[in-house]
Amino acid sequence: MHRLILLLLLVPTVALAGGHQPHPHRGVFAPITSDPGAVELTPEETARMEAGRLVQKMKQSDDSGWGSAVQLVDAPARVVWDTILSYDRYVDWVDNVKSCSVYRRDGDTLWVGMTSGIPGFSFDVYTRNVVKRDEGWMAWTLDYDRTSDVYDMVGSWRVTEVGARRTRLDYSTRMKVRGVPNFVVKSLTKSSLESGTAWVKEQAEAAVR
Repeated sequence: MHRLILLLLLVPTVALAGGHQPHPHRGVFAPITSDPGAVELTPEETARMEAGRLVQKMKQSDDSGWGSAVQLVDAPARVVWDTILSYDRYVDWVDNVKSCSVYRRDGDTLWVGMTSGIPGFSFDVYTRNVVKRDEGWMAWTLDYDRTSDVYDMVGSWRVTEVGARRTRLDYSTRMKVRGVPNFVVKSLTKSSLESGTAWVKEQAEAAVR
């Protein structure tokens, strides 16, 4: 997500909100409330994934983009999960993340605040994350009780162990921004997919070397 955040920071028409005022709405996109299932791949895409390459699928409309990325990680599922949920390590692991922490917990639901930025700019996102680790998936929406610097965003992780030390990681996201050209929406979505699984793969594989 770090490249996505950097691109947003470079778009002057995206207003920086911050603070703990309620978001302007209670959700434009429908939340993911059950196992999203594995991303469907063609035989060619499956071959690319099994060769260790990232597989992406992407769509966009005028002001929103959505897509999925699939990557094999040479680490057990438990290590992949530990990596994704180590929010306190994001500052070290993810470029441009300045702070990241869980500010509320309730059962399998975590509320996470993340601030990213470059000198002179900051970008805040507050998310509500439902973690179904035993079922192999988690999903998030914005925390609509706080104002984030993106109009709306939903997404999911799906973690499936496919070997003794190999895990299939499916990452999906959908976001909506306002006041930016279509090519920026496309760039945001593409960058999110490219970077979304890369840092997880890097850190999970490093943990088992």
